[in-house]
Amino acid sequence: MGKPASAATYWCRTGNGFIFLDLASDRYFTLEPSAADRFSLIIHRGQEAADEDWLAARGLHNLARPVDQIFPEAIAPTSSYLDSPGAEKASAVDTIRAIYALALARRHVRKLRLGQILSTFPQIEPLPTEEQRSAGRSAAAAFKRARRYFSGVDECLGCGVAMRRVLAGKGCDARLVVGVTLPFAAHCWVQLGSAVLTDPLDVVLPYTPILIA
Repeated sequence: MGKPASAATYWCRTGNGFIFLDLASDRYFTLEPSAADRFSLIIHRGQEAADEDWLAARGLHNLARPVDQIFPEAIAPTSSYLDSPGAEKASAVDTIRAIYALALARRHVRKLRLGQILSTFPQIEPLPTEEQRSAGRSAAAAFKRARRYFSGVDECLGCGVAMRRVLAGKGCDARLVVGVTLPFAAHCWVQLGSAVLTDPLDVVLPYTPILIA
């Protein structure tokens, strides 16, 4: 899996507007209505030479491809392992591993920019699909159990980064999804295929993915 380019600006359309995520400055931003109208025109007709200065003046000169073109399967999750009535129980070993990963991720979230954190995600050789699903179910159960012992697990970015790292270590090609909505709110979760691992499905459905790593 390719790593996000640290200088890229990620974006998505949500509702009647656009939201942008500038990894270089670690910030979200939107456009005024008139600027949003012009940006909408540009993405529909294609960029022309006359648009270059206008885009650059607004920090839009290095746009990433929309995530629905890169990871279409992750745009509309259809299930959550946490909603499964037969969810497996977490082992003590997996729970301890989750608590340690959460503690480390929480420190990184406080000290590092998002782009720096994403650059630490390792390249992996994915396991067969069913083995990945088994690893995902185990991780979902372990992180859910870890909530009883670790006060920081309600921070979605720390939890997402921690689980993403744990699963990568098991050869599981899960992805960290950052989603946004208007009025502005942001949330992130971990997803394996079309299944959410960190949240009930209804928690993530209101958000439009803007970055997947």
